[in-house]
Amino acid sequence: MADLFPNGWCSTRFRVRFAETDAAGIVHHSTYFVWFEEGRSELSRQLSMPYSDLESHGVDLLLTRSEASYLGAARYDDEVEILTRATSVRSRRIVFEYRAVRPSDGTLLATGITEHLAVSRANGKPARIPEPFLSCYRAAAKPEIGP
Repeated sequence: MADLFPNGWCSTRFRVRFAETDAAGIVHHSTYFVWFEEGRSELSRQLSMPYSDLESHGVDLLLTRSEASYLGAARYDDEVEILTRATSVRSRRIVFEYRAVRPSDGTLLATGITEHLAVSRANGKPARIPEPFLSCYRAAAKPEIGP
């Protein structure tokens, strides 16, 4: 994992689309959670463990908690980088941490955390995250840091 995420973060970059902005031309606060989801999906792909493979093992990761702090404003056509890492991995729970940054000037736009519970697709009850997903996420996990 050290070679894949040398600084502990998986990076995803894209440009702000017009539809993601509000009447003031600033990215709407709800958009950051969509971006966090893309960061989480990219992290899983980079680990060669895409969410679709986890689902094919009969497990979904349900969102149980989400938080965001908004620190700067992004606007239409800004390039945005979403940094994602797993901070806590247990047999049935995973916590991800996010940073949204504007690379052109290094502005930290937002930070966030999401917590997910593994559940069986068959009955919706809590389930263990199957191997090798559990080992892979644990190997990539970095300790939680403060805000």
